[in-house]
Amino acid sequence: MRRRGWATLVVGAVLGGLGIPAAHAAVPADIAATTPLTVDELVDTFDSGILDGLGEIGDPPAITGDATLDHRIREIAVERGYRRRPEPNRALTPIDGRLLQPEAAAAWVALRDAAAADGITIGLTSAYRSTARQAELFRSLLTGTDAAAIDTTLRRVAPPGFSRHHTGYAMDLTSEGKVLGAFTTTAAHQWLSADNFANAKRYGWVPSYPDGAASAGPDPEPWEYVWVGTANIVCEVFTPGADQAFCDAVGSTFEADIAWLSANEITTGCRSDRFCPDDSLTRAQGATMIWRMSGSPAATTPAPFADVPPDVWFSDAIAWMVENGITTGTTPTTFSPDDPLTRAQFVTFLWRLNGRPEAEPGPFTDVSPAGFASTAVGWAVDVGVTQGTSPTTFTPEADTTRGQTAAFLRRYDSLAEAP
Repeated sequence: MRRRGWATLVVGAVLGGLGIPAAHAAVPADIAATTPLTVDELVDTFDSGILDGLGEIGDPPAITGDATLDHRIREIAVERGYRRRPEPNRALTPIDGRLLQPEAAAAWVALRDAAAADGITIGLTSAYRSTARQAELFRSLLTGTDAAAIDTTLRRVAPPGFSRHHTGYAMDLTSEGKVLGAFTTTAAHQWLSADNFANAKRYGWVPSYPDGAASAGPDPEPWEYVWVGTANIVCEVFTPGADQAFCDAVGSTFEADIAWLSANEITTGCRSDRFCPDDSLTRAQGATMIWRMSGSPAATTPAPFADVPPDVWFSDAIAWMVENGITTGTTPTTFSPDDPLTRAQFVTFLWRLNGRPEAEPGPFTDVSPAGFASTAVGWAVDVGVTQGTSPTTFTPEADTTRGQTAAFLRRYDSLAEAP
């Protein structure tokens, strides 16, 4: 890719309709639905997936009150494949008389409604479960203290601290008045499990303990499903390649843009195999992407901001932006690197990159003519950078997403290369 100074370029990316950034990217439903997973991969999507709203795993909770017996129960549980589970660190969403993580609650409603559209009725019998409630349940089923009795109980129920229900992402289902093992005789079970659980995966759900999984903990539980999200489903079997380095970009509107961004070493993603296209772009990230695309030029003096130490990963980028008049920070002494980069700020960076051209205010009622971004937004409309979020609104305070930024930068570069 040819590198150049940015002040002479003409910008042509469309930035309208940013929406509200999600906690993590959602791969299109059809791709998740048709991603083939073995039974062990189905189990592993939760164990290795990235999920929000979970705290650190602390000390194991009491089970029976007998420390020696509790220790033995945990040992046998681990031998069976049980794993310790974290609990929520944020408020859960009430839904159908139960509690679920916000993303799981929305996905449950979507799954339930899709089933209803196909003439299938499904309901919840359990969702989030505290460790105290799990301990009560475990003790009610424990018939002895020898290894055989403990193992028999563990075939049916997790000990407290080991249940996926603790996370707020698991749910137990019912249909036709049938629960537990009887759920397998229902049309709902057939609908969910058909074609490698395609209907469940479409909404980010996978079976917690499918039949045939190796050392998963309990015996198969066809009534329990756990939400992992469509990105974790696709990422479970994704292999990075030259065409795409990030599993959560597969099928994205911005897939080609993100691949280009990676190929040109403008990004290394938010994690080793993920780009997080729906996440908000931070001010530090935005500065760094612009700087890298410009060839990572050196600045002659450090950034003058107290919150940009000289040894952090974004310090050179911000120092360069200050020297080139692209940013003046959020105050004379701060840059606020971890704050999201808003639409107004983003367009203002672009306007400054292009030499601060004169322009009339844009047609948007939510952009004050006296505001700092008025001329920048007017210029952006004139050159086709944005059409706004509607014919009369720009939504200047909305966050810019990482995926949309990839598209913008790619289009920016393509226009610069044009004769």
